[in-house]
Amino acid sequence: MCDLKNKLDQWEEWCFGDDVNSIKHQIHRTTWDSAVFQCINEARRYAPRGNDGEPELNATVHEYINRSFFETQAIAIRRLLDSRNDVVSLHRLIKDVQRNCSLLTRAGLLAAHEYPYDYEQERAKLREEYGKGSPQRAGQGLINCAHSETMHGFMDALAGVDSSLRKPTDTARPEIFAWLLHRLDNCEEIFQYVNKFLAHSATPDSRARVSADDLNITLGKVFDAHRVICETVAFIGMKILYRSFGNFLAIPQYDQFRHFERPWVTKETVKKLRKFWDEYDKKTRQWEDWDWQAAFNESS
Repeated sequence: MCDLKNKLDQWEEWCFGDDVNSIKHQIHRTTWDSAVFQCINEARRYAPRGNDGEPELNATVHEYINRSFFETQAIAIRRLLDSRNDVVSLHRLIKDVQRNCSLLTRAGLLAAHEYPYDYEQERAKLREEYGKGSPQRAGQGLINCAHSETMHGFMDALAGVDSSLRKPTDTARPEIFAWLLHRLDNCEEIFQYVNKFLAHSATPDSRARVSADDLNITLGKVFDAHRVICETVAFIGMKILYRSFGNFLAIPQYDQFRHFERPWVTKETVKKLRKFWDEYDKKTRQWEDWDWQAAFNESS
């Protein structure tokens, strides 16, 4: 039980810890960015259209938004699916749970969470104590009995046994965690769709306008990957750690749409931006004919 308790503490830290790289924080950043992008994409539907029927959107800005979103999403999803043992990732978590599956017995899980094994017997005992004037202790005990009853139900499904045949040695089936890993591995197809989308958006023709079909297909694949990732961590959270993940999309602590409707440039601003662009271009041109000998001598 001690080994299992230590493992549960470690898995909970990976999932719900305060570290910026905990699985919860990684998921919150990923779903938040997705929500912001999807609002931008939805807003495009209502943009004014020109005589050609196309939305009057700046191709430079929106192509950058699209590319940046899918590139950062691919990186974020890849981090969650990283199978290395020196990172905090969902893949590593499931793999470690699978490796220690023999610890996940009915009696072991209940003891690790400090819930009574025989909740019916304990419940009857507590109700008797409640009648004798110990309501506070009995109240918390009855709550623990309810948790025990719920965990027994979880364990029935994990072990694949009928509730009438329960044993303390019932163990979570390892094939469940192999299946969870397989589902995560299937999420890697998102990288093919992202690469295809980015390659397509880099062609001269497609840069001229937003390709709604390609974007929506790729966005759908990103959403599918998010769903599988969130379903997986929710499963581990409730069925093993007995803790709810909560909202996968973080609740805004401010008005996320403040100034969203405000134009951010004027015609006069565009003139300044053209000048800024030209000045930046001049700086980058200097990099071609650089004094490498002087730089080399300074480094010696």
